[in-house]
Amino acid sequence: MRVVGLILLAVVVLIGAATGYFFLHYPNVAGPSQLAIDRTTDRLLRGGYLVNNVMGCRGCHSQPVADAFAGPPVPETQFGGGRAFHQGHGVPGVVYSRNITQGALREWTDGELLRAITAGVSKDGRALFPVMPYADYGTLERDDLYSVIAYLRTIPTVKNVPPPNQLDFPVNLLVRTLPHDAQFVQRPPSKEAIAYGKYMVTAAGCGHCHTRMDAQGNPVGVPFAGGREFNEPGQYLVRSANITPDNETGIGKWTREQFIARFRSNTEEDHRKMKVAPGEPNTVMPWWEFSGMTEFDLGTIYDYLRSIQPSRNAVEKFAAAR
Repeated sequence: MRVVGLILLAVVVLIGAATGYFFLHYPNVAGPSQLAIDRTTDRLLRGGYLVNNVMGCRGCHSQPVADAFAGPPVPETQFGGGRAFHQGHGVPGVVYSRNITQGALREWTDGELLRAITAGVSKDGRALFPVMPYADYGTLERDDLYSVIAYLRTIPTVKNVPPPNQLDFPVNLLVRTLPHDAQFVQRPPSKEAIAYGKYMVTAAGCGHCHTRMDAQGNPVGVPFAGGREFNEPGQYLVRSANITPDNETGIGKWTREQFIARFRSNTEEDHRKMKVAPGEPNTVMPWWEFSGMTEFDLGTIYDYLRSIQPSRNAVEKFAAAR
């Protein structure tokens, strides 16, 4: 009995030591930098463009108009957070977007914001679930992220405190291993259309939605071949489109002009008026947001997507809600 007791004690000590090491070691990300970002006119303009028309910040950090096509944000909720991402979106549990308006970010330093956006670690050291595509944002140009943070500081306060996240076990522990330090790059010159288009595809998170993911948020499908499911119970089940240059199931037969025109065909206000009843075809693709992208940026995105390997993957984009 004494031997058994000693063995059990040793096991408990080892488990405790391993648990302590795990929580001390992960997330394994450097601390926030000492950073104070100047809010120049150019930086605010660039940040506003990225936040409102490219990076999906409004779509995720606002409540969508439920009966409008593509779910444009309810105006008074913009950037106030609280949108729920659940099992229908591939999240093991439920994750709520955070409030990123002035009032909610007042206690955050610029360095803490940069770390959260690009490395996936919150102010208090918590790991963010990768429904927030911080891995993509961490490979953008540092100055673009500075512009985003400068702009976020100007967004009027929305009083809203989203509920705490509720991730299932063991993902609530494994998520701590996902964050990693940012690997900033230099934005390619605009004359290098394919390289610049790849950069904009990363900023817009195209691969994040147009690639099938597993329950931990890791890509398991062919990049950009679509098929990722988004299920809103009682409303719709949609799957992302194949945007590789396959002629039959992708965008291989699209012209550059058609591609750009599709994005710019309806404004945000148009989408607010495009009512959709539950069970009718809808989408999570934020056409209303990307409609404000420049023709040049959309054109280079097309150039890049046409340069990748075609993948034959026929996707049934809409189905009855489960």
